[in-house]
Amino acid sequence: MRAAGALRFEDITRRYLDEGFFPGAVLRVERAGKLVCEEAWGHALFTGTERVPMENSTLFDLASVSKLFTMTALLRLVTLGTFGLRDPVAALLGRFATELGIEKNLLTRLASAVGTVDVAALLTHSSGMLSWYPFYTRRSEPFETILADVLEAHPRRPEVIYSDLNFMLLGRIIEGATHLPLPAALEALVMRPLGLARTSYKKPLGSAAATELGNRIERVMVAERGLDFSGWRDETRPIRGEPDDGNCYYYFDGAAGHAGAFSDARDLCRLGRLYIEDGRVEGAAWLADGLTREAMRDHGGMRGLGFQLGENYPGGGCGHTGFTGTYLHVNSSAGLVIAILTNRLHVPEPRDINPYRRELSEAVLSAFAG
Repeated sequence: MRAAGALRFEDITRRYLDEGFFPGAVLRVERAGKLVCEEAWGHALFTGTERVPMENSTLFDLASVSKLFTMTALLRLVTLGTFGLRDPVAALLGRFATELGIEKNLLTRLASAVGTVDVAALLTHSSGMLSWYPFYTRRSEPFETILADVLEAHPRRPEVIYSDLNFMLLGRIIEGATHLPLPAALEALVMRPLGLARTSYKKPLGSAAATELGNRIERVMVAERGLDFSGWRDETRPIRGEPDDGNCYYYFDGAAGHAGAFSDARDLCRLGRLYIEDGRVEGAAWLADGLTREAMRDHGGMRGLGFQLGENYPGGGCGHTGFTGTYLHVNSSAGLVIAILTNRLHVPEPRDINPYRRELSEAVLSAFAG
């Protein structure tokens, strides 16, 4: 769909394509729930022997943008009265201990390690937990056992720390509350009610963009921490149709609270629309009054309830980025939802694409925010 500003969007994107920031990109923009722009450029797969053109319908490994699905599921459970944002995490682990298979001694350790952290603190990354740990280096052990060890070795700090561990734990809370594996819980709580027919976990529902050649970056991160892992994927072939994130793929079997979702630009914009429309679906209240505003406001450290704020979201918006090159921008004041999806890891040397995200977002706001 060609629209006002399309040539400007293409000029910006072609410049980054030509400079090797990524092989391909998709842009979709919706205003007040209506499609106003949809463009695709470059390639979803670009190797020495294969060329697969990027399409508007190409599916992407969303990486950390998956956290927005986890957040939405949590807010739905809050709306249903299953628990509250201020409920202590230790109490919820105790409540769901049977469902999660947590024994009494381990529960005591976890309660001591997480202290007074509540659900909101996990969502806002204000729990102070360690930013990252490769759980797959101990993949025969239960998550909660490893988590207790990690938190005891690296006690929480009184500051905002962006941490995958927060959302891994939220994923487990969802499983405990619903008595379902996480993919089934998210399907029931989020995908089906919002009509996200192209969103899935574990594997994409169609042709997906490629990511990196094996887990090159995580392999270095593991070595830097003096840890060992021998199950790495083949580094001569690009990952395609599998979650790039190591913890998600090697430890959580393709579905976790912090990563694992595959989706396209249409479904991602549909998720964003829920927040533009104040938690309503087809005109009916679906999230409790005020929850979307709570999710999108700054709770400290430029963090909402799962959303990020700051310079990556010009015009006072919010959203999230994904390590693989994905991005969602929800801008309530302009009534716009912007999805920018790239395969930035599918290059010899991945680079920071935040300048591209900001430049293209600013151009979209200039074209459509009036």
